[in-house]
Amino acid sequence: MTKSVAPAGAGRPSDLAGRGGLKSKGQTSGGKAGTVPKAVQSPFSLPNRELLERLGQIASRLGTRSFLVGGPVRDLLLGLPSPDLDVAVEDRSREFGADVAKELGGRFVYHSRFLTGTVQLLSTPDSRLPSSHIDVTQTRAETYERPAVLPTVRPASIVGDLGRRDFTINSMALELTPGSFGAFIDPFDGRADVTQHRVRVLHARSFIDDPTRIFRCIRFATRLGFAIEQQTLDLMRSAVEQRLPAFLTPERILYELRLICAEPLVLPMVEALIHEHVLKAAWRWTPPRGFLSGMKKLVRQAKSLGTVQGADPGDSPLRDSPRTVPGFRPAELLFIYWLSVLPVTDRFPIRKEEREAAEAVAAAARLEDGLKRKPKLKPSAIYQALRGMPESALMILAALEPRPAARHIKTFLDELRHVSISVTGADLRAAGLKPGPAYREILDKLLFARLDGKIRTVTEEHELLHRLAARRKNI
Repeated sequence: MTKSVAPAGAGRPSDLAGRGGLKSKGQTSGGKAGTVPKAVQSPFSLPNRELLERLGQIASRLGTRSFLVGGPVRDLLLGLPSPDLDVAVEDRSREFGADVAKELGGRFVYHSRFLTGTVQLLSTPDSRLPSSHIDVTQTRAETYERPAVLPTVRPASIVGDLGRRDFTINSMALELTPGSFGAFIDPFDGRADVTQHRVRVLHARSFIDDPTRIFRCIRFATRLGFAIEQQTLDLMRSAVEQRLPAFLTPERILYELRLICAEPLVLPMVEALIHEHVLKAAWRWTPPRGFLSGMKKLVRQAKSLGTVQGADPGDSPLRDSPRTVPGFRPAELLFIYWLSVLPVTDRFPIRKEEREAAEAVAAAARLEDGLKRKPKLKPSAIYQALRGMPESALMILAALEPRPAARHIKTFLDELRHVSISVTGADLRAAGLKPGPAYREILDKLLFARLDGKIRTVTEEHELLHRLAARRKNI
């Protein structure tokens, strides 16, 4: 991002220019909350018009108005494709979602506490469907009993619903109701903010009510290349200074970090979070030395594998690794790497696999010295050093470790872990060996011999088995 303006009262421009910088712009007047806006004809052509009209008809049959709301409307103004389809109805949201699922083919899950639900569409070749799901909400207002808690919701008009949202650019609606289809509703001048490329909150308590909006503010500003309106930037920094993110549960913060890790511009988002001390306010966390360079290496690896757009393949150690490409999940690996340096506790709602992988990455300093320093090692030595480590941890380490270790990890991922032997426990019993620790020892010796090319055929495996069994019997 480019240069920022200093918070109000400062005597010089902000030093947020460059890495981690957030742009800011002065505020202009917004619409008056609570007033009924004058609907105007849609300022843009509508893709998926037939589908949107169909959704409006379904709602109309239930006697309620319906609207396309939030991010999809913003993206339409920007001429961007939107991965989301968010529809709000003023009444009977449960029945609406069920009818949409029935007509389009899908399954509807409803959350009565928040008057929201999701229609998960079945696999379909229908090109009218821009997304695999449709988010359904009932227009509602929210009340926050105290900072950072989930709100109490109650039904409201479309204007009340738009007034509860995070930023003006997400507080616009497009009516889908037959007879009013295409009417554009913008009570908070979101269109002006989109035009002027700025992110602005709707009211002064926005970050107090919901500190996750701090993360979203940075994410939207970075993704869209927008500036943060000056008062909004001041309010965000004030919330951080008061350590309001510390009131959030680990689950809510980690959800925001996962979303950031899935963004193409993840690096500037992470840099901005660090620069603005957001996680320091939440968990008193500051990045360890080398953290950002590690993130950059992982993103470069993702780009080299074609999973993130916009970069030269560079010199990724996994650049030519066809077997590792299908399993490469850049967002997941970035998140695990982040976890490896965070103050993870039992309260963190993460999967067992994520926890184990993060612990393995954090313990990477204990990798055998030979793996890090020796460019040539026996395949069996590489295998013994790396087996048992989570695949995702190895893929992260392949990007982070020095070249000798990275090459050894690549060899393990691409080749060695796929090597197997044909000998089984039944063969060991047939050779006269009793079940016990000797089984694992002999099976390992057979596998290591196969890895090192000392045996190449099933016949050679069994010949070595019988020699090993005979030595064991003579002990």
